[in-house]
Amino acid sequence: MTRPSFLKLFCLLSLAALAVGACGTNPQHSLVVDASLEHQRMQGEVYLLRGLFNVFSLGMDSMGEQLRAQGVDASVHSGPSWPYLGEQISAYHKQGKAHGPLIISGHSYGADDAIRLARTLRDQGVQVDALVLVDPTLPPKVPANVGLCVNFYLSNPATDWMPWLRGVPVERESQSTEVKNRDLRGLPDHESLIKEVNHFTIEEHPTVQRLVVDQILEVLHRGGVIKQNPISTATSTVEVGRHD
Repeated sequence: MTRPSFLKLFCLLSLAALAVGACGTNPQHSLVVDASLEHQRMQGEVYLLRGLFNVFSLGMDSMGEQLRAQGVDASVHSGPSWPYLGEQISAYHKQGKAHGPLIISGHSYGADDAIRLARTLRDQGVQVDALVLVDPTLPPKVPANVGLCVNFYLSNPATDWMPWLRGVPVERESQSTEVKNRDLRGLPDHESLIKEVNHFTIEEHPTVQRLVVDQILEVLHRGGVIKQNPISTATSTVEVGRHD
């Protein structure tokens, strides 16, 4: 497909998405946990952010359901609601109501917004235990109040010049943050993965969802990163295909 026709297709998709997005979703998106899980609820907060127009990242909803099924306090939000979420989370922490790790995840522009949310929390003195990102597009640098940032992205040299069609590695502001950039092209089954997904659907793939959910659960089981496992000399790495 030629570049002009590709851009035309994107514009058409954007208009369609705007029509759907105009219906709106509640940024708080109340999510119910089965009462039978209350006794085994994990300590911590997990916020998942959707990407462009709030319609291209519905895999985040699926991951939210998987986490809640395991007793995790996880909620899904539109990416542009990050300023409101920042106020809500900051107030929650100032009131002493927060218990356990704080984890933020997002896909595409939602991944970019996850970093913006972490930056506004930094300004409010709130520590973020982990960012778990999927295919960020134009991400700002990860702020120093983040203990760990794991970024799952799929490089695509053919379309890397278009920010809405590819994911990229992230950078950090401070060495106190551990950054793990994991290019999914390095996975053993990456060839089938590449054939089955693109930037708009990557978060829907079972392999990607497993990586994200497992990473979030790992941080929760450890009790966080910042308080339980302080990082002072961590390095920023690009890890190809590692998913342990």
